[in-house]
Amino acid sequence: MRAPRLVGIALLASLASCAHAERRAIARASDRLGHAVQRGDRRAIEARIAPGSRPAVDIDALAASGTRHAVARRLRKPTEIRPEAVVLLTADHPVRVVWTREGWRFADDPTSWYAQDTPEHALRALVLASRNERWDVLLRLAPRRYRIGLAEADLRAAWTEGEHAAALRRARDRLAKHLGDPIAADEHEARLDLGEGHVARLEREGDAWVIVDF
Repeated sequence: MRAPRLVGIALLASLASCAHAERRAIARASDRLGHAVQRGDRRAIEARIAPGSRPAVDIDALAASGTRHAVARRLRKPTEIRPEAVVLLTADHPVRVVWTREGWRFADDPTSWYAQDTPEHALRALVLASRNERWDVLLRLAPRRYRIGLAEADLRAAWTEGEHAAALRRARDRLAKHLGDPIAADEHEARLDLGEGHVARLEREGDAWVIVDF
């Protein structure tokens, strides 16, 4: 872990010099989005939202006459702007960082490899656990209804020698390429678009997120 952490810290230092410029750029983008919302221009609103984030944004609500004026004012004069970034400690270990008055700070625990407190962490845990043969982690990442009668030995067999082992590994590798992408989520469910009709679906069980399909 030492080398990846040092790489991540070095990246944070390099990001710091860009933070002020980024905040100005974000302020301009927010102002332009505010003008588009003020006009109710749905096409202009879509153009100012990253394609990967559009599923998580209610564009119809932004363009609706009853709400757009108040939203437009807030977008044009936000209370605070905090740039965010994703640092890849390894190819499969993205960690969010945010800019604060004290500089860049980790928004995620970089030492927590198998957390399930967010959809992003649960998906990362699946990729890492399957590659590190942590069948105990994979078991708790499954929804409760799937875990009935399922043992770690069953997961080991499924991923290493089962009929669908190769397909599982291909699906895992496809998911790994999208770990840093935006996830559409509410309090109970989450979805990550993997492209070409593939979707990772999650749901919340208590304080943890579990993976329904990927």
